[in-house]
Amino acid sequence: MEIITEMINDIVVLNPVGNLVASTIESLKAQVEKLLEKKFDVMLLDMSRIDFMDSSGLGSVFAINKLVTNGGGTFACAALQDNVLKVFKVTRADQKVSVAATRSDGMLLIQERLLQRKGR
Repeated sequence: MEIITEMINDIVVLNPVGNLVASTIESLKAQVEKLLEKKFDVMLLDMSRIDFMDSSGLGSVFAINKLVTNGGGTFACAALQDNVLKVFKVTRADQKVSVAATRSDGMLLIQERLLQRKGR
């Protein structure tokens, strides 16, 4: 799986390309772990180029969310294609992981969370 990584306004945007399935999840998890080791803990997973996701892929999104947020970071998913969004809704994953309709909305969601965190 190809993962394009960008830094936009202190937010790491991960752009995986292809299918998020058992055979591809390790590369995404490894990328997130490397970023966390380097103290990058604000991440947006842009899923606009994920064509298909199985239960292993969904599990990896949960694991990444937990890795980032348990360490005090902020994580959200954005721009889910219809078939991937259906998986999130049917499994109610959208109630456990922050999901934004578009990449821009995801960036705003994360920025709002960061402001709330600073205000505490």
